Amino acid sequence: MFQLLKSKSVIEGAALTDIASVSTEVKFVASPDGGSIMKSTTKYQTKGDFQLKEEQIQAAIEKGTGLFKAVEAYLLAHPDLYN
Repeated sequence: MFQLLKSKSVIEGAALTDIASVSTEVKFVASPDGGSIMKSTTKYQTKGDFQLKEEQIQAAIEKGTGLFKAVEAYLLAHPDLYN
């Protein structure tokens, strides 16, 4: 069964004022219908007593999902770019 795993970590930057690091793992596995299933896990390490709010987490999830869907739509519309 085909499987692809990609991990990345961000440990500093202007956007991480209250966050020490962000680690993301994205896993793609083949699905029975010939497509693929993507699973993503993100771990946040905060600084001090700072706590992420659920709204912030949901906004990040929606932003990532939107980007993924935009790339997916573009690639489906232009298969000559990768076949």
